[in-house]
Amino acid sequence: MGYDCAKWVRHKIEKGEAIVRPVGYHIVAEPLQGFASRLNACRDLGELEGFANRRRFDPTLPKWNASERDAILRRKFEMENGK
Repeated sequence: MGYDCAKWVRHKIEKGEAIVRPVGYHIVAEPLQGFASRLNACRDLGELEGFANRRRFDPTLPKWNASERDAILRRKFEMENGK
């Protein structure tokens, strides 16, 4: 037969040891997808520096291409000049 998880959960709910929440109650941050969303997620110069120089920590990562380097420098300029 096997262990009946649903029965165990119902028992915990009835005893008041488990809390039932509506669907969507817990909001989980979505993983960042793509270069642009990761770049825009950098909140300060320290984060941007870590993002830009990620190969210091993992040299196997690919190098930035020219357009990505330009975007990183543009973001740095925006942060330094208070966009």
